[in-house]
Amino acid sequence: MRYCNMTMLTNYSIASEKSVLQKKFALEEMESFEKNFNAQPTQALPVITNKQPDQAMSYFWGITGGFTKNKSVSQKWLYAPAEQLGTKATLKNGLMQRRCAILADGFYTWKSIAKKEAIPYRSCLKDNEPFAMAGIWNQYTDESDQIYQTFMLITTQTQGSLSEYTDRAPLILHEELLVEWLNPATQDDSLLDYLGSCHHRDFISYSINPRLADPTFNQAKLWEKVPPANQFGNLTLFS
Repeated sequence: MRYCNMTMLTNYSIASEKSVLQKKFALEEMESFEKNFNAQPTQALPVITNKQPDQAMSYFWGITGGFTKNKSVSQKWLYAPAEQLGTKATLKNGLMQRRCAILADGFYTWKSIAKKEAIPYRSCLKDNEPFAMAGIWNQYTDESDQIYQTFMLITTQTQGSLSEYTDRAPLILHEELLVEWLNPATQDDSLLDYLGSCHHRDFISYSINPRLADPTFNQAKLWEKVPPANQFGNLTLFS
């Protein structure tokens, strides 16, 4: 069965080689992971936390699969608006204590062109260079005393050319901010000053295969530029 998340920001990709990621982010250790061209909520994906800034571990995006029956609750654990980081108590606590960098090499958005109709786009850096998205991590124990680590993806308003495709996008951690973000000693509001300098001007965006709507479709074809088509595969004059 095909599925389409009609929110403006959906999934992302992390398919870079492990060695490339280790060099890019100066990692001493990194858990093995499978290349993922269509990373989904509830999946275990590589992140770097401020508790272990020299390691990349696999954390669950949003919440684990067994807890997704209550969709209204699980959706709240996927995204954290940057505008609420300094005002919402739970998010501010995470900002101070539990920050993480989510490793990626592209993110996907759906451009709405009509009611219940949208075109999928991929945004990435030149040569598919990996980058870090800002996140907040958490940990909880289930009824069987099993410990799980999860993360939320922080989003921000878009500016420039990217705003043609979506009004929300991941908050990107440029090099200077990444150092502060992963510094365990940083536990004050100075981080909020850095967030205002985040931008997406180095990213390029292009229309991709509408099979992005299928959560089971996890192939490199999602990186290929194709003529604009809606989630049903119908070509459109919109771009």
